[in-house]
Amino acid sequence: MRPGTWIGEPLAATGARRAGAVFMEEKFSQVGPRERQIIDLLLQGCDNSEIAKDLHIAERTVKAHFNRLFLRFGITGGIKRVKLATLLYRRQLWLERQQTAAGPANANN
Repeated sequence: MRPGTWIGEPLAATGARRAGAVFMEEKFSQVGPRERQIIDLLLQGCDNSEIAKDLHIAERTVKAHFNRLFLRFGITGGIKRVKLATLLYRRQLWLERQQTAAGPANANN
């Protein structure tokens, strides 16, 4: 994975990058507080049992949250958990890049 990569970045010249970012933010805005906690633990490398223990919920509940996240982000087949983590990690990198780019512009105002 290239640093600073974002969904649709290779198609930036066609405007697909903005559309991908809008889609991602729209979907992410629908994520509830418990799912955000699960996402944070996923990005820290926790497995289902660690997430369940940390959040004091059943492992089956963790799996149900993941299944809702997979549906929300349109992730199907294969290694869903890795696909979700990659998608969310790329979002995090993109947000950091946006904040860094906005930082110097805000300093001049």
